[in-house]
Amino acid sequence: MDLPLLQFDATGAGMYSPSAPRLSEPWPSRAVMCFFHEQIAALVDRGAARLAGRFSVEMGGHGIYVTEDSRGESVAVFHPTVGAPTAVHHLERVVAAGVRSVVVCGGTGALVPLALGHVIVATGSIRDEGTSFHYAPAGSRVDVDPEVVGALTGLLEEQSVPHATGLTWTTDAPFRETPSKVAARRDQGCLVVEMEASALLAAGRFRGVKVGFLLYAGDDLSGKTWDMRNWTASDARARLLPLAIEASGRI
Repeated sequence: MDLPLLQFDATGAGMYSPSAPRLSEPWPSRAVMCFFHEQIAALVDRGAARLAGRFSVEMGGHGIYVTEDSRGESVAVFHPTVGAPTAVHHLERVVAAGVRSVVVCGGTGALVPLALGHVIVATGSIRDEGTSFHYAPAGSRVDVDPEVVGALTGLLEEQSVPHATGLTWTTDAPFRETPSKVAARRDQGCLVVEMEASALLAAGRFRGVKVGFLLYAGDDLSGKTWDMRNWTASDARARLLPLAIEASGRI
């Protein structure tokens, strides 16, 4: 079957290029994509981050905040919205602004027994979404740069944070995570499932940008039935964002 999605064009130039969102201060070269609205708000409430700009209304209008790591170096922090196409759209915009390293922090569904809040450093992702195929030739997976994985695990070890490393399954359709698909992805070595990683990895590599992932085990798909586990209330969210900000300077 001649599927358009498999017709990868390796040329770098599209018909038009992404533009950088305007900030009230210079763009940092590092960014954190944080899927936790409340933790970004908490940074602002503590006076640890400031609103410097916004993405367009068409992209959701999310704020772009600037904070500092422990060395006083600036880091952009923003919510990229859920789903591969919009997450990559946000990535393209910040790359156009000069960002060269990105750490993603978010929640995932556990495909194997993992305690709620357990941290996972993704080593790669199974490509079960469409966006990555516009940035990389057809294939079943895309891997994280081993040096990026090493930098993230090194930071977690320094901070005595228990963690696992392994593959994630990126899907466009969370309501189609069927038992047979869960089993198949588990057999491929996936620990967790989410909706953006493989696309962000492929796009980041295409644009020459380093991308790493600090994730946590949220809801549970490892048993016979789904368990929500009230995963959005996990205290892992408050722990991951500061780690991601620090990690952005290590990759």
